[in-house]
Amino acid sequence: MSQHGGQDAQPGTAPVDPAFSYAKIWWIGFGFLGVQLAFTTYNAFLPLMYREFFDSRAAIGLLMGTDNLIGLLLIPVIGAWSDRVNSPLGRRLPFVLVAVPVAALSFLAIPFAAALLWTLILTEVVFTTAMHAYRGPVITLMPDHTPPELRSTANGIINLMGGIGTLIAFGGLALLYDLDPRLPFGIGAAVLLLTMAVVALKADRHPPHVDSTPVASKNPIRDAIDGVRVLLQRSNRGQFLILAAMLTYFIGFAGLDAMFPIYGVETLGLTEGRAAFILTSFAGSFLIFALLAGVIGTRIGKIPAMLLGLGTVPVLFLLAIPVREPTVIMAIFVVAGFAWALVNVQAMPLIADLGGRDRIGFYIGLYYIFTMTGQMIGPFVLGSAMDLLGNQGMFIAGAVVYALGFVLLHAGRKRLPEDPEALARERRLEHVDNGR
Repeated sequence: MSQHGGQDAQPGTAPVDPAFSYAKIWWIGFGFLGVQLAFTTYNAFLPLMYREFFDSRAAIGLLMGTDNLIGLLLIPVIGAWSDRVNSPLGRRLPFVLVAVPVAALSFLAIPFAAALLWTLILTEVVFTTAMHAYRGPVITLMPDHTPPELRSTANGIINLMGGIGTLIAFGGLALLYDLDPRLPFGIGAAVLLLTMAVVALKADRHPPHVDSTPVASKNPIRDAIDGVRVLLQRSNRGQFLILAAMLTYFIGFAGLDAMFPIYGVETLGLTEGRAAFILTSFAGSFLIFALLAGVIGTRIGKIPAMLLGLGTVPVLFLLAIPVREPTVIMAIFVVAGFAWALVNVQAMPLIADLGGRDRIGFYIGLYYIFTMTGQMIGPFVLGSAMDLLGNQGMFIAGAVVYALGFVLLHAGRKRLPEDPEALARERRLEHVDNGR
């Protein structure tokens, strides 16, 4: 047995890896804190600025949708590109160091650009492009630094740091907007630069769990297209089904997030503010349990933890249909938030395992393609169910898509040629032995 743990490790008995440090994951998590803080502030206040130019909510929503569209087009290309970059700073850090200053400056400029519609749109496009140019690479730093068997726990840390960024945006920066709209964007820009400095100082230039072997440079767009073509081959059906499961359950997540305030007002008789506030029980529960969910995924395996969560959520949604007491709904959402943590904390590490040592960035890009597509269509799907079945259709459709996610994930697991965690661990040990 090697010093890195040459025996086949079972969930919960991960081999010792002297190159791994949880402290380093906390520092890398500052990158995701910056992403969540900036996007939360952006999503909260850009619609208010666009309202000065448009009466149509649909037009405002269409403009805000440019964020997801840019992400769908850019993230997989950047991911494939970062897998092939060879520089003294490694594969991911060049994207962080170039894109974050652009994101920070354009974020700072947003309230000034709001004087004219065309300058506001242009600034939004520059900001979202810069954010998505480094979002994938900064997230990929976690699996680059973490052995496969510990990625669930590490991703729990990353999600916790992202939740802190969201709380800072809602609990701190939002309160400053009424004093001066420039304040939250100015402070947010400074935080982005600070998180870049932390990540640049603490991240390894050549982390141990990504292949640093020089790779011939290719066209990143063609690279991404070729990768998607390979994914659609019959031999990779299991990987495709797992990604399809993620798209499906994100329909339920995004649809509930968008439609529940309407349900709360029309069915529960709440004010708009109280209806939206109920969702904090779901989000807060996810934040509280994210780290525990990561530990559970490390103990029992990523896919079993996800299946446990995906099997729980539909039951909770069906139980919620006859409930008219807001406090009971909140209690159900607390449990649902824990179940969602079991699902979402494992998902990105699972996809990273499928990418091996040389395609992590590209597979993280695929993860964002599928999950962002689910988020884009989720409100329409659950909203259509409400039109057809009444407001309870939100919970019925939500239960169906989460259950479908369970079925697709289970089917994908059965069609994988090898267990992704065991395969990733075997690749790591082979790399260690070959490097001796």
